[in-house]
Amino acid sequence: MRARGILLILLFFGGITGAMAETVVDVSREWQMRMSSASVPTSSSVGSVQPGTGTIPAVQESTSPIACQCDSLTPQEHLEESTYAFTGWVAEVHASKNGKRTVVFDVDEIFKGSPKPEMKVTAEVSGTDCDLPFEEGQSYLVYAQWEWGSVITSRCMGTKVLEKAKTAALGPSQELKEKLYIRLRNTCMGRYDTPCCLSSLKAMRVGYFVPEPEEGCPSGTIPDRLRCAGSYTWCIPVTEKDHRQP
Repeated sequence: MRARGILLILLFFGGITGAMAETVVDVSREWQMRMSSASVPTSSSVGSVQPGTGTIPAVQESTSPIACQCDSLTPQEHLEESTYAFTGWVAEVHASKNGKRTVVFDVDEIFKGSPKPEMKVTAEVSGTDCDLPFEEGQSYLVYAQWEWGSVITSRCMGTKVLEKAKTAALGPSQELKEKLYIRLRNTCMGRYDTPCCLSSLKAMRVGYFVPEPEEGCPSGTIPDRLRCAGSYTWCIPVTEKDHRQP
């Protein structure tokens, strides 16, 4: 009887282990909660204190993109058209020269590209209300494009004061994604399908994609995964060519 009891216990725990090995851990709900909390502005993301003053400079941005004859684009569309997208505070504003001004940003969060920690961006100066009123110590959400060796930005590209920007629409920053990837990798370990799990994580990480949420992929994206047991499922743009799911 004692031997039979031990056998039943082993079979019970063996069944649990097998079930765990066949299922990829679902972190979508916790990830969505993390994104929601990350999108709430903090004292460091709303604006930076201007050195020597102890106050946040007030910047007026009453001019709309429509008034400047800009195309009305969503944050995601601005993201797709940009080479870099990041938040950062203005460390230095150079005097305008030949109709252009160089602005130096200390980069905070990155949403696209690999900008340097200290990023020099060029903005045109037309002498109209469409010029961006860059102020030292003020934080901005910056969309920028690389053109012939220069990184340029403008109001029409979507750049604006951070407190008026909708960073939540851009999803989590690259820093938050990297932390998520570390956790997802840990859940892959010690399973019979570990190779497939790790391969899917690698594929997801290449495009900085995130796991599919419980309610499904958002509009404009479709689910993707590797064709093997234990693969994570993530969301990619409908225009993405590298689509693995049949």
